[in-house]
Amino acid sequence: MSHLLIRKLPRLMLLGVMVLFLGGCATGSIFTSYPKQIQPIKLQLESKQYTKARTALDGREDDADKILYLMERGRIEQLAGDTEASIEDFKRVIEAFEENDEKAKISMSDTAAQGASLLTSDNAIPYTGEGYERVFVHQFQAMNYLMSHNLEAAMVEVRRANQEQQYELERFEDEVADAEEDAREQMEKNEGFMDSFASLQAAAGQVKNSFQNAYTFYMSGILFEATGKPNDAYIDYKKALEIFPDNVYVQRDVLRLAQSLGMREDYERFKKEFGNDIPPPKADEGEIVLLFEHGFAPVKTNVDVTLITDNGVRSIAFPTYVEQWQAPSPLSVSVSGGTLIGETSPIVNVQALAAKALVERLPGMMVRQVLRLVAKSQASEQSGKLLGGFGKLAVDVFNVVTEQADRRSWLTLPQDAQILRSSLPEGQYQLQFQNGTATGTMDIKVVPGKKTLIRVVATGNTFHTASVVL
Repeated sequence: MSHLLIRKLPRLMLLGVMVLFLGGCATGSIFTSYPKQIQPIKLQLESKQYTKARTALDGREDDADKILYLMERGRIEQLAGDTEASIEDFKRVIEAFEENDEKAKISMSDTAAQGASLLTSDNAIPYTGEGYERVFVHQFQAMNYLMSHNLEAAMVEVRRANQEQQYELERFEDEVADAEEDAREQMEKNEGFMDSFASLQAAAGQVKNSFQNAYTFYMSGILFEATGKPNDAYIDYKKALEIFPDNVYVQRDVLRLAQSLGMREDYERFKKEFGNDIPPPKADEGEIVLLFEHGFAPVKTNVDVTLITDNGVRSIAFPTYVEQWQAPSPLSVSVSGGTLIGETSPIVNVQALAAKALVERLPGMMVRQVLRLVAKSQASEQSGKLLGGFGKLAVDVFNVVTEQADRRSWLTLPQDAQILRSSLPEGQYQLQFQNGTATGTMDIKVVPGKKTLIRVVATGNTFHTASVVL
């Protein structure tokens, strides 16, 4: 930290106090935690109060956290069936992603935001989206285009979702290595640091990284099949299988396509591993592919961690997830009259992706927290010398008020996603759903030789449904 900045810290702190108390702050999450802001919106979604939920996010487009608010609003609009509005909001999110990526090529950080965060908290850094969230934006945009009967645009978005996963993999390798190197000294002083995150690590241990998403690859495979590209579908189904090997429907799809595409070695290997394949649909049958998104993404909470620093032993707030690992609850699907079609099988657990993303960021968070502690301590000491008791008191109040863990994340995402695939004779059907105590129905159309893509989203005991024939 430069000597010039250190000398200016007390005055900067006092200016910050005035701005905070008189004019507010660039990000609403500094004073009111993000989960607290979004909780009423989640309750409104559970009772299908879409207009209220959406309106609560209006006017946040110019906020420093606009990416986060637009992702939430785009999701709400999609569940409400307002596809056009959702497309526009997700377009703005994608444009913001691209702008941030271009900035990152020039500079590794937003200097002004990083400086503000040094004097306040990580909440002052504009939210740019986690890797898994970026992937979901493209997947949900593809779903918007599908429901608008624009299959070509949907294909573009699923390709971008898959490319995003590769991009995140490359970026992850560089960023994590740099963060771990920067944090090495602090980690050596605080060998038990990660012990404070036991529940977090248990959830994170369910996945290899925070951004590879079998759900996205599976949806991509469905669209490739629907557009007559079975080889491309096979590649993406295999990627989904590699990420989530226990999903029975993905197993059946790779086995089926390995046989039809003449992949002898693959077919024999998959047949030995998964058992006999399922017969293809009959001439008078169509397929139903059901995508089930269940619950809400987990919410971060605060944990106070004791760290050994050059300024002594201090207790510092970090974000974490404390929810116990929950096995996904399947959706039971029947046709009217009670004939069971089957149950959904998990294909992604957002709880695990979110936990892994946070674990990956902890080393960098530790470094910033220690630097922030030094900056605030020096500012408090110097403010007393230069500005007297009132100045020191004002800076100390500023420090306490702004020292909150960064608990931001996309909270209207599902907790998990699951799939079901089956065949039905041509006709109109009423499907019946059950998930725990929640029940629901929807009408669908099955066309011979076609795929009826069904989306069911459960929030609390409420189902949000949509379907399209591909």
